[in-house]
Amino acid sequence: MADNSAAQAAAISYLFVPASRPDRFEKALASPADAVIIDLEDAVPSEEKDAALQHLLTALEAGAIRAVHVRINAADSQWFERDLAALAQLSEVARASLAGVFLPKAELAHDLQRVVEAVQGGQRAPEVVALIESARGVAAAREIAAVPGLSRFAVGAADLSFDLDVEIVSATVDWVYAQLVIESRLAGLAAPIASPTFEIADVAAVEREAVRLRGIGATAQLSIHPGQLPAIHAGFLPAPERVEWARRVVAAAAATDGAAQVDGQMVDKPVRERAERILAQVR
Repeated sequence: MADNSAAQAAAISYLFVPASRPDRFEKALASPADAVIIDLEDAVPSEEKDAALQHLLTALEAGAIRAVHVRINAADSQWFERDLAALAQLSEVARASLAGVFLPKAELAHDLQRVVEAVQGGQRAPEVVALIESARGVAAAREIAAVPGLSRFAVGAADLSFDLDVEIVSATVDWVYAQLVIESRLAGLAAPIASPTFEIADVAAVEREAVRLRGIGATAQLSIHPGQLPAIHAGFLPAPERVEWARRVVAAAAATDGAAQVDGQMVDKPVRERAERILAQVR
Protein backbone atom coordinates (compact mmCIF):
# COMPACT_ATOMS: atom_id res chain seq x y z
CA MET A 1 0.00 0.00 0.00
CA ALA A 2 1.21 3.51 -0.81
CA ASP A 3 2.59 5.79 1.88
CA ASN A 4 -0.25 7.97 3.18
CA SER A 5 1.84 10.41 5.22
CA ALA A 6 1.36 13.33 2.80
CA ALA A 7 -2.39 12.76 2.66
CA GLN A 8 -2.53 12.64 6.46
CA ALA A 9 -0.68 15.93 6.75
CA ALA A 10 -3.07 17.64 4.34
CA ALA A 11 -6.31 16.08 5.67
CA ILE A 12 -9.17 18.51 6.28
CA SER A 13 -12.07 16.09 6.77
CA TYR A 14 -12.23 12.94 8.92
CA LEU A 15 -15.39 10.85 8.42
CA PHE A 16 -16.62 8.47 11.12
CA VAL A 17 -18.10 5.08 10.26
CA PRO A 18 -19.18 2.56 12.95
CA ALA A 19 -16.99 -0.54 13.16
CA SER A 20 -20.18 -2.51 13.76
CA ARG A 21 -21.36 -1.65 10.22
CA PRO A 22 -18.84 -3.22 7.81
CA ASP A 23 -21.41 -2.78 5.04
CA ARG A 24 -20.68 0.97 5.25
CA PHE A 25 -16.88 0.76 5.11
CA GLU A 26 -16.59 0.73 1.32
CA LYS A 27 -18.99 3.66 0.90
CA ALA A 28 -17.09 5.72 3.48
CA LEU A 29 -13.75 4.94 1.82
CA ALA A 30 -15.16 5.93 -1.57
CA SER A 31 -16.43 9.26 -0.21
CA PRO A 32 -14.58 12.57 -0.67
CA ALA A 33 -13.41 12.44 2.96
CA ASP A 34 -9.68 13.03 3.30
CA ALA A 35 -9.57 10.39 6.04
CA VAL A 36 -11.96 7.72 7.34
CA ILE A 37 -12.21 6.74 11.01
CA ILE A 38 -13.59 3.30 11.80
CA ASP A 39 -15.14 3.83 15.21
CA LEU A 40 -14.92 1.23 17.99
CA GLU A 41 -16.17 3.64 20.67
CA ASP A 42 -19.37 5.71 20.93
CA ALA A 43 -20.96 4.52 17.68
CA VAL A 44 -20.85 0.87 18.80
CA PRO A 45 -23.28 -0.56 21.43
CA SER A 46 -21.67 -2.53 24.26
CA GLU A 47 -23.11 -5.83 23.09
CA GLU A 48 -21.51 -5.35 19.64
CA LYS A 49 -18.01 -4.36 20.78
CA ASP A 50 -16.42 -7.77 20.15
CA ALA A 51 -18.00 -8.18 16.72
CA ALA A 52 -17.00 -4.61 15.81
CA LEU A 53 -13.35 -5.30 16.59
CA GLN A 54 -13.42 -8.39 14.40
CA HIS A 55 -14.97 -6.42 11.53
CA LEU A 56 -12.16 -3.86 11.87
CA LEU A 57 -9.41 -6.48 11.93
CA THR A 58 -10.90 -8.24 8.91
CA ALA A 59 -10.92 -4.96 6.96
CA LEU A 60 -7.33 -4.18 7.89
CA GLU A 61 -6.14 -7.66 6.98
CA ALA A 62 -7.93 -7.45 3.64
CA GLY A 63 -6.05 -4.24 2.81
CA ALA A 64 -8.51 -1.35 2.50
CA ILE A 65 -8.55 0.69 -0.71
CA ARG A 66 -6.83 3.36 1.39
CA ALA A 67 -5.47 3.34 4.91
CA VAL A 68 -7.98 4.05 7.67
CA HIS A 69 -7.92 5.62 11.09
CA VAL A 70 -9.39 3.87 14.12
CA ARG A 71 -11.02 5.37 17.18
CA ILE A 72 -10.37 2.90 19.97
CA ASN A 73 -12.20 2.80 23.29
CA ALA A 74 -11.29 5.17 26.11
CA ALA A 75 -8.57 4.31 28.63
CA ASP A 76 -11.09 4.01 31.47
CA SER A 77 -13.25 1.52 29.56
CA GLN A 78 -13.22 -2.27 29.83
CA TRP A 79 -12.21 -2.52 26.17
CA PHE A 80 -9.08 -0.35 26.21
CA GLU A 81 -6.62 -3.14 27.00
CA ARG A 82 -8.26 -5.36 24.41
CA ASP A 83 -7.94 -2.65 21.75
CA LEU A 84 -4.29 -1.97 22.58
CA ALA A 85 -3.47 -5.67 22.39
CA ALA A 86 -5.18 -5.93 19.00
CA LEU A 87 -3.18 -2.97 17.65
CA ALA A 88 0.09 -4.35 18.96
CA GLN A 89 -0.55 -7.74 17.31
CA LEU A 90 -1.46 -6.47 13.83
CA SER A 91 0.21 -8.24 10.92
CA GLU A 92 2.37 -6.27 8.50
CA VAL A 93 -0.50 -6.21 6.00
CA ALA A 94 -2.94 -4.88 8.58
CA ARG A 95 -0.42 -2.38 9.93
CA ALA A 96 0.04 -0.97 6.42
CA SER A 97 -3.73 -0.38 6.29
CA LEU A 98 -3.71 1.64 9.53
CA ALA A 99 -3.34 5.39 8.96
CA GLY A 100 -3.84 6.46 12.55
CA VAL A 101 -5.40 5.96 15.97
CA PHE A 102 -7.68 8.31 17.91
CA LEU A 103 -7.73 7.98 21.70
CA PRO A 104 -11.04 9.37 23.00
CA LYS A 105 -11.39 11.14 26.34
CA ALA A 106 -7.62 11.58 26.55
CA GLU A 107 -6.59 12.76 30.03
CA LEU A 108 -3.23 11.18 30.83
CA ALA A 109 0.04 11.38 28.92
CA HIS A 110 0.75 7.80 29.99
CA ASP A 111 -2.31 6.53 28.10
CA LEU A 112 -1.17 8.26 24.91
CA GLN A 113 2.31 6.82 25.34
CA ARG A 114 0.82 3.33 25.50
CA VAL A 115 -1.09 3.92 22.27
CA VAL A 116 2.07 5.15 20.54
CA GLU A 117 3.97 2.07 21.71
CA ALA A 118 1.21 -0.24 20.46
CA VAL A 119 1.39 1.10 16.89
CA GLN A 120 5.16 1.51 16.61
CA GLY A 121 6.99 -0.59 14.07
CA GLY A 122 6.42 -1.10 10.37
CA GLN A 123 7.52 1.16 7.55
CA ARG A 124 5.22 4.07 8.45
CA ALA A 125 4.25 5.38 11.87
CA PRO A 126 0.48 5.96 12.04
CA GLU A 127 -0.94 9.22 13.32
CA VAL A 128 -1.85 9.25 17.01
CA VAL A 129 -4.55 11.78 17.89
CA ALA A 130 -5.64 12.79 21.40
CA LEU A 131 -9.35 13.58 21.60
CA ILE A 132 -9.88 16.18 24.34
CA GLU A 133 -13.34 15.78 25.84
CA SER A 134 -13.08 16.77 29.51
CA ALA A 135 -11.73 19.40 31.90
CA ARG A 136 -9.04 16.94 32.97
CA GLY A 137 -7.96 16.52 29.35
CA VAL A 138 -7.72 20.29 28.90
CA ALA A 139 -5.69 20.62 32.11
CA ALA A 140 -3.27 17.90 30.95
CA ALA A 141 -2.88 19.24 27.40
CA ARG A 142 0.74 20.35 27.81
CA GLU A 143 1.83 16.98 29.22
CA ILE A 144 -0.10 15.15 26.49
CA ALA A 145 1.42 17.36 23.79
CA ALA A 146 4.89 16.39 24.96
CA VAL A 147 4.35 12.66 24.30
CA PRO A 148 6.74 11.58 21.51
CA GLY A 149 4.72 10.22 18.62
CA LEU A 150 1.60 12.31 19.23
CA SER A 151 0.46 13.88 15.94
CA ARG A 152 -2.23 16.34 17.00
CA PHE A 153 -5.22 17.07 19.20
CA ALA A 154 -8.88 16.79 18.32
CA VAL A 155 -11.89 18.16 20.19
CA GLY A 156 -15.02 16.22 21.14
CA ALA A 157 -17.31 19.15 21.91
CA ALA A 158 -20.38 17.10 22.87
CA ASP A 159 -18.68 15.32 25.77
CA LEU A 160 -16.59 18.38 26.62
CA SER A 161 -19.60 20.68 26.84
CA PHE A 162 -21.43 18.16 29.03
CA ASP A 163 -18.45 17.84 31.36
CA LEU A 164 -18.14 21.64 31.63
CA ASP A 165 -21.95 22.23 31.69
CA VAL A 166 -21.81 24.74 28.82
CA GLU A 167 -23.27 24.94 25.33
CA ILE A 168 -21.43 23.14 22.53
CA VAL A 169 -20.98 26.44 20.71
CA SER A 170 -19.81 28.72 23.53
CA ALA A 171 -16.97 30.98 24.56
CA THR A 172 -15.79 28.27 26.98
CA VAL A 173 -15.40 25.63 24.25
CA ASP A 174 -13.77 28.22 21.98
CA TRP A 175 -11.31 28.92 24.80
CA VAL A 176 -10.42 25.21 24.81
CA TYR A 177 -9.72 25.40 21.07
CA ALA A 178 -7.47 28.40 21.71
CA GLN A 179 -5.58 26.51 24.41
CA LEU A 180 -5.03 23.52 22.14
CA VAL A 181 -3.94 25.73 19.23
CA ILE A 182 -1.29 27.28 21.47
CA GLU A 183 -0.14 23.96 22.98
CA SER A 184 0.05 22.44 19.49
CA ARG A 185 2.17 25.33 18.25
CA LEU A 186 4.54 25.11 21.20
CA ALA A 187 4.93 21.34 20.77
CA GLY A 188 5.35 21.46 17.00
CA LEU A 189 2.15 19.51 16.36
CA ALA A 190 -0.35 19.96 13.56
CA ALA A 191 -3.20 22.28 14.54
CA PRO A 192 -6.25 20.67 16.20
CA ILE A 193 -9.05 18.80 14.47
CA ALA A 194 -12.42 20.39 15.26
CA SER A 195 -15.41 18.59 16.71
CA PRO A 196 -18.08 17.41 14.26
CA THR A 197 -21.10 19.56 13.51
CA PHE A 198 -24.33 17.70 14.27
CA GLU A 199 -26.28 19.57 11.60
CA ILE A 200 -26.70 17.40 8.51
CA ALA A 201 -29.46 18.86 6.37
CA ASP A 202 -28.40 22.53 6.48
CA VAL A 203 -25.10 22.42 4.60
CA ALA A 204 -24.82 26.21 4.65
CA ALA A 205 -24.77 26.07 8.45
CA VAL A 206 -22.10 23.36 8.29
CA GLU A 207 -19.96 25.58 6.07
CA ARG A 208 -20.46 28.63 8.31
CA GLU A 209 -19.32 26.64 11.33
CA ALA A 210 -16.33 25.31 9.39
CA VAL A 211 -15.32 28.86 8.50
CA ARG A 212 -15.67 29.89 12.14
CA LEU A 213 -13.63 26.95 13.42
CA ARG A 214 -10.89 27.62 10.88
CA GLY A 215 -10.84 31.21 12.06
CA ILE A 216 -10.09 30.18 15.66
CA GLY A 217 -7.23 27.91 14.64
CA ALA A 218 -8.52 24.43 13.79
CA THR A 219 -7.29 23.14 10.44
CA ALA A 220 -9.49 20.05 10.03
CA GLN A 221 -12.85 18.75 11.21
CA LEU A 222 -14.49 15.49 12.17
CA SER A 223 -17.62 14.51 10.24
CA ILE A 224 -20.55 12.25 11.06
CA HIS A 225 -22.14 12.17 7.58
CA PRO A 226 -20.79 12.20 4.01
CA GLY A 227 -23.19 15.03 3.15
CA GLN A 228 -21.18 17.35 5.39
CA LEU A 229 -17.90 16.87 3.54
CA PRO A 230 -18.21 19.42 0.69
CA ALA A 231 -19.24 22.11 3.19
CA ILE A 232 -16.32 21.27 5.49
CA HIS A 233 -13.86 21.48 2.61
CA ALA A 234 -15.34 24.78 1.43
CA GLY A 235 -15.22 26.21 4.93
CA PHE A 236 -11.66 25.21 5.76
CA LEU A 237 -10.03 26.00 2.42
CA PRO A 238 -9.28 29.67 1.64
CA ALA A 239 -11.99 31.51 -0.31
CA PRO A 240 -11.18 32.20 -4.00
CA GLU A 241 -10.80 35.95 -3.40
CA ARG A 242 -8.36 35.21 -0.57
CA VAL A 243 -6.33 32.96 -2.88
CA GLU A 244 -6.22 35.66 -5.55
CA TRP A 245 -5.06 38.20 -2.95
CA ALA A 246 -2.31 35.81 -1.84
CA ARG A 247 -1.10 35.33 -5.42
CA ARG A 248 -0.87 39.08 -5.94
CA VAL A 249 1.00 39.54 -2.65
CA VAL A 250 3.55 36.86 -3.49
CA ALA A 251 4.00 38.25 -6.99
CA ALA A 252 4.45 41.79 -5.70
CA ALA A 253 6.97 40.68 -3.08
CA ALA A 254 8.96 38.76 -5.70
CA ALA A 255 9.03 41.71 -8.08
CA THR A 256 10.92 44.07 -5.78
CA ASP A 257 13.66 43.99 -3.19
CA GLY A 258 12.05 46.93 -1.38
CA ALA A 259 8.60 47.74 -0.11
CA ALA A 260 5.57 46.72 -2.14
CA GLN A 261 1.88 47.48 -1.82
CA VAL A 262 -1.20 45.38 -2.61
CA ASP A 263 -4.68 46.87 -2.20
CA GLY A 264 -3.14 49.76 -0.29
CA GLN A 265 -1.51 47.43 2.22
CA MET A 266 2.23 47.34 2.81
CA VAL A 267 3.61 43.90 1.98
CA ASP A 268 6.08 43.13 4.74
CA LYS A 269 7.43 39.77 5.88
CA PRO A 270 4.39 38.67 7.97
CA VAL A 271 1.98 39.59 5.15
CA ARG A 272 4.07 37.72 2.57
CA GLU A 273 4.34 34.66 4.82
CA ARG A 274 0.58 34.61 5.39
CA ALA A 275 0.03 34.77 1.62
CA GLU A 276 2.49 31.90 1.09
CA ARG A 277 0.66 29.83 3.73
CA ILE A 278 -2.68 30.40 1.98
CA LEU A 279 -1.23 29.19 -1.32
CA ALA A 280 0.30 26.18 0.39
CA GLN A 281 -3.11 25.27 1.84
CA VAL A 282 -4.65 25.35 -1.62
CA ARG A 283 -1.89 23.13 -3.03
